[in-house]
Amino acid sequence: MGDTGYLMFDQEKIEVFDTKKENTLIVHFVKKLPQNINFTCTAVVNQTNRQNTANNHTATHLLHAALRNKLGEHIQQKGSLVHPDYLRFDFSHYTKIEADDLKAIEQEVNEKIRANIALQERRNVPINEAKDMGAMALFGEKYGEFVRVIVFDENYSVELCGGTHVK
Repeated sequence: MGDTGYLMFDQEKIEVFDTKKENTLIVHFVKKLPQNINFTCTAVVNQTNRQNTANNHTATHLLHAALRNKLGEHIQQKGSLVHPDYLRFDFSHYTKIEADDLKAIEQEVNEKIRANIALQERRNVPINEAKDMGAMALFGEKYGEFVRVIVFDENYSVELCGGTHVK
């Protein structure tokens, strides 16, 4: 889920219900266009939604690492949904996860949140250097020559990612 908020064209307020990055452009999804597109536009982001989305997106990184620690290195994220109110994390595993394991995974994620690990964000890292750092490239995506690496403790979570995170 992308940012929400509104666009101001002079005195006209246009609600933005989603945004997506398409190539190098940020596309704003709205239900109507402004009456006069030639006015100067000011974009205002819903900061509460953005912060809550960043919280949940950051939690997906911590959850991924905790799952791999508890269940094994074969755990790979297959998808996710990050929303201001909740997150969904899709992965494959060959057996049902036992209640005790789920509790241990939850406890590890909560411990990492409480540890307040500082975000290390590295931009424009050559892809080979990122791989040498141990960064996980998810979904078999094709990445460019330069990538963004998100680190929450170099010994815990190192991933290629373009999302929004808490500091």
